Amino acid sequence: MAEYLLFTPKHERDCRKNLAEFVEMCRDRLTVFGEDLDWDADRWPGVANFTVIGANSRSYKPKHLLDAEIMPFAKAYLRYQQGHNPTILKNELKALRCIEKALLQTCGRADMTLVSAQVLDVAADIAREYKATAYQAGIQLVKLVGFLNESGIIHKQITWRSPFPKPKELNRTDADGKRKRVAKIPSDQCLEYMAEMFANNFNDPRDCFTTSIFGLLMCAPSRIAEAQELSVNCLHHEKDRHSVERIGLRWWAGKGFGSDIKWIPTIFKDVAQEAVRRLTALSESGRRLASYYEGNPGKFYRHEGCPDVDENEPLTLRQIEEALGLKPNGGGSVSSFFKNYEPYRAIRAAGSPVTLAFLHAYCLSQLPKGWPWLRKDLGIKYSNALCIFRAHELRPDLNTSPVLLWRPDNNAFTDDLKVVAGRNKKSIWQRHGYKNPDASEICMTSHQIRHFLNTAAQRGDLGQLDIAKWSGRANIHQNAVYNHMADGEYVTAAREAGIGNGLVAKIKVSAPVTFSDLQAIGDGVAHVTEFGFCVHDYSMVPCQRHRDCLNCTEQVCVKGDTEKLERLKLQRTGIHLQLEKAKSASADGMYGADRWTQHQRKTLERADALIDMLESPQTPEGAVIWLSNDQEHSPLKRAIAARSSEHVLDQSSASDLDEIRLLLAGA
Repeated sequence: MAEYLLFTPKHERDCRKNLAEFVEMCRDRLTVFGEDLDWDADRWPGVANFTVIGANSRSYKPKHLLDAEIMPFAKAYLRYQQGHNPTILKNELKALRCIEKALLQTCGRADMTLVSAQVLDVAADIAREYKATAYQAGIQLVKLVGFLNESGIIHKQITWRSPFPKPKELNRTDADGKRKRVAKIPSDQCLEYMAEMFANNFNDPRDCFTTSIFGLLMCAPSRIAEAQELSVNCLHHEKDRHSVERIGLRWWAGKGFGSDIKWIPTIFKDVAQEAVRRLTALSESGRRLASYYEGNPGKFYRHEGCPDVDENEPLTLRQIEEALGLKPNGGGSVSSFFKNYEPYRAIRAAGSPVTLAFLHAYCLSQLPKGWPWLRKDLGIKYSNALCIFRAHELRPDLNTSPVLLWRPDNNAFTDDLKVVAGRNKKSIWQRHGYKNPDASEICMTSHQIRHFLNTAAQRGDLGQLDIAKWSGRANIHQNAVYNHMADGEYVTAAREAGIGNGLVAKIKVSAPVTFSDLQAIGDGVAHVTEFGFCVHDYSMVPCQRHRDCLNCTEQVCVKGDTEKLERLKLQRTGIHLQLEKAKSASADGMYGADRWTQHQRKTLERADALIDMLESPQTPEGAVIWLSNDQEHSPLKRAIAARSSEHVLDQSSASDLDEIRLLLAGA
């Protein structure tokens, strides 16, 4: 029989070689996700599950894994991209899952060298299964195409664009935008329900945990992961410049901001302290167990129910149950407990006894990730964490383990705020009989609280930089995503800022005051002075009355500006003191004191007259007040006087001569 040979084109051989070298580099030379990363595992803890689109992230089966042919590339690509641009969400997986399914449908195999424009079009159709996040999937597909073009893994360059338009911004004013904004923040009744449950101070550990974490999230805009990484000494006390004690939370914020103190509004101060107190009490046993494991790595934890035997003495099944805190079940609970622990099966097969030393080794193997550090960069150990518990501590249907530690993940809190399909456990709303006004079940997310606080800060006119800092953001442009103020609120805010309102309203919010507001001639914004505003055009000549605004005709004061009125009264007191000193010096015959006396007396008269007008009930609110000064000589007045043919020095009146003498005296 003739032998058949298949010819492989050079460009195809090159593509496969590039693919193999890329996978080898990422597997053997990169250290992203740690040098001890189990490359062959189908799940990288805390990173990703290499499963197909639609697979359950918690309980998937082997048939839900990505195709074996694309699996090495998927792992390499994720590690490579995260090494260049680490992100919390691993959206690269969206593109990989879509490409895998598209390759199988189009080419019959998940070979990355076969990716083409046709495959990408099919992948885009598959990406629609992501619904709300299809746009992100499209972005990642475009990014994947760029990488394939540059790496030479495909033999022909592809030009491809994502078919998904950018989602409409939430700040749009159409009906859909309004609906989405409303859905981003919790309803008032939900907040009232939770406040009622927090005030009731339930004894059940699950209720205590949920209401306390909710209370902390209401104190400052935060992510659930940040709240569950607080230490027991997270409360920070400090007095402000008015000697009022303020309380903040020592927080490590996500999205690049880093560690900081998140200050708590005064109205929530008691809530924060009570929430921390409850969580501290709830986690006391967990912290005690963590402290024991830190200091005693060689001995089993002798809890109250532990059998009184030596470390290496053989245990009966009942003693094993007592040591592990299991319900008596004739040994069945022990077998179920160790079903995934290979050393237990090994000693049973060998006929070796189970001892406390063996159980202790098992407990140490189950310690949380990163032990003994919860956040080594912050110096927080599990023994000092606010949210570290014993296993099943929040499960009323199971015995609390006296020897195993458990750190709640994000779902421990968020799942208690909503109805989870296929789960028999009730949410906190269901457990206490709360429903929506239409009798439907209440569903919330932890992120809605963050959106609510950001919107409240926007409504309260908190500065954008302050909002970003309070929320733990490094970029103020991210604030807009969390702002869900209604259209009418913007109109009200604009009016309060002085748009369409009077002059006093502008002054109160420090809005720009123009010449026209002050009934002055010309265009421009008035210069703010200590007592009012100056309408001097600084493009013409330098100010001739610098720091002598009370004697200047370009000084304008406004009735209703209480802050500047108080300054004016303080200035009047100072002028009075200066006048008394000048009078005393003049009486002693000190040279020039008489001119200072005359100047201070005139200034005091102007201050008295101005204050009287600003305080007079007959002066309407917002009135603009100018004080004339017949003796003031501006450059313009001098120029006019010099060009006047009627003005002759020899024929000057006595008053003119007095003015000249004053000018000469002040020269």
